Amino acid sequence: MSAGRGLVDDGSDWVLIERNRDAAATARAAGHWVVEADIRTLDPRHPALRCTHRFHGSPPCQTLSDAGKRSGWNGEEMAELQRVMWQASEAFGFLEVDDLCSLYGGPHGYYGDVIEGMEDHTDADGWGDECGGGHLPPCMTPAAFREWAASVVSDERTALMAEMLIWPMCLVQIGAPLVSVTMEQSANLLKQTPALAEAIQSEITSPEGFGWAWCSWQIEDAADYGAATHRERAWMVATRYEQPRYADHVDGQAAAGEMWAHVLKKTGSLPDWMPELDRRIEPYQGRPALPVVTVADALDLPADWWADTRGKRKINPKTGKPNGGGSFTLNRVGPCVTAPWYGIKFRPADVPQGEGTVKISLPDLGVLVGFRRDYPWTYIPTRAGAEGIRNIAQMIADPVSPLMGAAVSAAVQGEDWYKPVTDYQATLYRLRMPAQPPTALHAALQSLPVPVKESVLAPWHPLAAAPLELVTWH
Repeated sequence: MSAGRGLVDDGSDWVLIERNRDAAATARAAGHWVVEADIRTLDPRHPALRCTHRFHGSPPCQTLSDAGKRSGWNGEEMAELQRVMWQASEAFGFLEVDDLCSLYGGPHGYYGDVIEGMEDHTDADGWGDECGGGHLPPCMTPAAFREWAASVVSDERTALMAEMLIWPMCLVQIGAPLVSVTMEQSANLLKQTPALAEAIQSEITSPEGFGWAWCSWQIEDAADYGAATHRERAWMVATRYEQPRYADHVDGQAAAGEMWAHVLKKTGSLPDWMPELDRRIEPYQGRPALPVVTVADALDLPADWWADTRGKRKINPKTGKPNGGGSFTLNRVGPCVTAPWYGIKFRPADVPQGEGTVKISLPDLGVLVGFRRDYPWTYIPTRAGAEGIRNIAQMIADPVSPLMGAAVSAAVQGEDWYKPVTDYQATLYRLRMPAQPPTALHAALQSLPVPVKESVLAPWHPLAAAPLELVTWH
């Protein structure tokens, strides 16, 4: 998300909170300020945070993703967590009531009359601002609310969804000028457990809660924003005073029918609890979509080659395809990158499955997600000689694609995403200009070693598609 934000950043200071030490070291190497800590050990009411304008959260997705144990799909657990999260506005001082005076032992009733037996109270003859309506004061600490949320679920990682209410509400509670909240999570948050998304949306927009102007939910695929591999994520965008940039209004019922078609087919009705889908952000705003980039284009490999992610597999005689999948052709956008992809081998179509010899590199794995080739992936060895290849591959598989992160970041701050991301994509994937007749210089350079050849940028070179100011001449 930070790499994407950097493409559209308007000069703000960003502080990252990251528990994983390798990810924290990578972010530092990329130039970011990082607090290496479990977010649950921090107090969002700390005075140092009083100038916070924006908050972004990426709660862990293991309990929601298809690859995990799916404890986050448990309907009973999610209903309990939803009820807990509905209490966030009261817990942190955002519940508005009509009668503060009598609630706190004052002498006046709802209509301002003196309560029987309270005639001798020192304030009986006076009526102040705090006697009528107002907000109840906070009644829970962040630590207590976290403990409550964790007590109703079987996996504590699911309870981290509550941080998406704890942090914004506590920041506003201490006077921070917070104006936006964004979040990304597994697409299954919306598809399988929409009650949690509803709880967050209702607490943010309800007049009895946070009372913000906008909170939208949608699922977006990074491949639709220029990445070479698919990466579907659920996104939330919330703004305090007005609509975000790229705001769009749609038919909520139609969107709900499409989102939960699998529920309709199974039960004949939509989920009992779900967020409103009548609003969304549409970053393109009618502009042409970014070019579709295949894996072959991204890695400069032949389009008719294949990738094998799981080694040699037996062939199913009925389908003629390897059992268990694990192979895909390079002439299309790739599947979502996962950690085991560090073992990918590429092969021509006429080479048997599992017998390829061209290996993928970690920088190229990052490129498929949308990170530049020189991104400083960092591993801190736990034992002598450890290279951390699997750990780095996991880091590459976990994050938001910078191309999608830029579009969402631009919706709440910074400059428009379209040109910066178009330029970044063209440079990252070496998108080519339309074919031009070869020149004598072209032919001569073709015979040179690759490092020399790629250090000279002629008009026909792939990087010529990028703006001139982004090109480094050697």
